[in-house]
Amino acid sequence: MVFKLVSCDGGGIRGYLTCLILQGLHEETGCLDTADGFAGTSTGGLMAVALADGRTQGKDMAKLIADLAAHYRDDADTIFRENERNFLDKALDDLLRRFHLGGGPGITASQYNATGLEEIGLSLVEDRTIGSLSTDMVLAVNTTCLHRSDKIGWAPFTITNQNLEHESWLDMSAVRLLDVALASSAAPSYFPPHQIKAGGKDYGYFADGGTFANNPVMNGINVAIATNRAHGLEDVEALSIGTGQQPTDISEEMVKNPDDWGLLKWFGITSNAPRGALIELLLNTSAENQYWMARLVLKDRLVRINPPLPKVVGLATHKPESYTLMDKAYQASKQSTYWANAVKMMRGWARN
Repeated sequence: MVFKLVSCDGGGIRGYLTCLILQGLHEETGCLDTADGFAGTSTGGLMAVALADGRTQGKDMAKLIADLAAHYRDDADTIFRENERNFLDKALDDLLRRFHLGGGPGITASQYNATGLEEIGLSLVEDRTIGSLSTDMVLAVNTTCLHRSDKIGWAPFTITNQNLEHESWLDMSAVRLLDVALASSAAPSYFPPHQIKAGGKDYGYFADGGTFANNPVMNGINVAIATNRAHGLEDVEALSIGTGQQPTDISEEMVKNPDDWGLLKWFGITSNAPRGALIELLLNTSAENQYWMARLVLKDRLVRINPPLPKVVGLATHKPESYTLMDKAYQASKQSTYWANAVKMMRGWARN
């Protein structure tokens, strides 16, 4: 039997583009009803949680993915709710905005609080837990544990509903699905670290899984094989969906004096680099690196759709132009060979 994986990258508001792609592919292939597992990081983690829960709850998956797209489009102000910070941070942020440098990561505090994102998450999965998910459906969501133990320190972590190891710390069946989504989405300087407590245990604070694997496809494959849902790589087929290739770089002209490049320049505050360039650099290159590793081992059994965006759409940029750019990127992707390959692969899923 083929293990059929849907993997969703991180990318903030650009998760809207992921939703459009999933919506279109589901209309053609019914892939959200036939997938065996959902892997996600950050905004993709929210999607993976909602989709795995939707399958378990017997929801109409076409309606669910349409509702997710609507949240990204209509509720962005709620998702990215400004943090009420101290006077110094507010004054600094106002000064940066005067020079058109707003809308990026916070400097002295997280730019946004997580209350709005929590509201959206509750509307999707309520207070259901990891243990409520059907074990027939694999969930794999990346997040970074900021203190695994005194011996280990911080550690990359993939939260799953599958039994990976017989260790009490890893039994997260009592953890709310909402907490999984918030932990995976806690992008440093954008959202605060998220604490997970459940079943009398304090698992500590977590940060965005994009800090180590913004594309979670390899983590999803790992969980499938480690739990014998797939006996080997030859049993896995995967669809990997990005949040759009960004025309972002730091040119030689921008660098000028490399010795001057401290955090302020890397964050685009005292340089012409894009605001939050360091975060975008880590997320985007991490995602592509994971893709090429997965491509090496799965070959044609992996299809990735990650259409180019003609202009930069920031992680939290939700102006009308941003949605227009993503709509156009989606329409262009439907004409690509990647789309045709994805449709061909996933039509086979219904027969396996």
